[in-house]
Amino acid sequence: MKFIKQSNRAQPKVSLILLDWSVRESFHLLDYLSRQDLDRDLFEVVIIEYYSRVSDAIRPFDQQVDSWLLLEMPEDCYYHKHLMYNAGIAVAKGDICVICDSDAMVKEGFINAIIREFDSNPNIVLHIDQFRNARKDLYPFCYPDFAQVTGKGCINNVDGKTRGIMDDKDPIHNRNYGACMCARRADLIAIGGADEHIDYLGHICGPYELTFRLVNLGHREIWHQSEFMYHTWHPGQAGEDNYLGPHDGRHVSTTALDALISGRIMPLVENETIRNLRLIDDVKLDAQTFRISPAYLHDWRKENLRHGQNWIAGNTTRKMWHGFVVNHNIDGYRAYPRFIGHPDFSQYTGRFDVHGATEPELLKNLYNSIPFRFRLVFPVVALLTFISKAFGLSLLYLQRRLARLAQGVQA
Repeated sequence: MKFIKQSNRAQPKVSLILLDWSVRESFHLLDYLSRQDLDRDLFEVVIIEYYSRVSDAIRPFDQQVDSWLLLEMPEDCYYHKHLMYNAGIAVAKGDICVICDSDAMVKEGFINAIIREFDSNPNIVLHIDQFRNARKDLYPFCYPDFAQVTGKGCINNVDGKTRGIMDDKDPIHNRNYGACMCARRADLIAIGGADEHIDYLGHICGPYELTFRLVNLGHREIWHQSEFMYHTWHPGQAGEDNYLGPHDGRHVSTTALDALISGRIMPLVENETIRNLRLIDDVKLDAQTFRISPAYLHDWRKENLRHGQNWIAGNTTRKMWHGFVVNHNIDGYRAYPRFIGHPDFSQYTGRFDVHGATEPELLKNLYNSIPFRFRLVFPVVALLTFISKAFGLSLLYLQRRLARLAQGVQA
């Protein structure tokens, strides 16, 4: 690991944590941050690069970068955003950490809106939703005005607000939890930082995992009602050649959902540096202080992951068959019981996998290799698992609605 730059901001109120894993084409958020309507010393910008690339996309705006850390992970290791979150939290100097998109647009009052929200509501975790435009003629990024982004081609503008903000029935799926998440650094350290469990490796991850555990700690999750981010289309914005951890079919981590429903506060795998920050008052950080578990260099190797069940190549198809998930990718067909995606059954990963070069061959192999009693049981277990998860989410939704009604009565 090494620093390209280290912040000399004495006491910033806000630390923006921006990630790259040698994929970012643009960091134009940095340009918009240079136009903020407050003293520049009130916020710092922290860049965390997973590998060793010194990105040319940052160079035009490097005056806006305060800390720039290369984790120097081997190129044959798959990316883990939560490890990068923890590195950002560790080196941040601000009272408030902001994890957000680096290729989005923000208005001049963006940082001020965050500070004001925490001044008014100290015991919160704050999210800011994002307008998304699907027009391909805005790529490469050409600095459209905000009205262009929210106009023709915008997929989620509902009367000047995002569709997610307007929808309180299924916010977990309809709001962009990965666009911008803000929390006090001390609170993030108190819950053990971001969870570095392998379930969050790759695409199925996000700061909502931190949000859910902060809510369990007693913090209130709020969404800003008038401040937004703005995002234009670029290739690969949904990820490509992905490793997918356990998810609910709509790319929300079931491991994170399980934490929310169960009330768990601490991570399954805590970073050693974050643990030291949590337990020791005075920890000095430098390029050699942030700790990365040596086990990750083996467990997160791409070659090892490609032979597992969760590697999803760019042209993958996925469907259900009698309680089995059937994946088709460049290596052929593979099936495994649907309930394996639930964290409670993760220890059975790979035990019931069936492979075939073609779909008929796969189905034949299923009949031959899986005992009849298991073929009967798997759909039932999958259904019960789904019902259990649906019931838990429904109960959680009801609790949130009742809490909101109670707040309205008190007001």
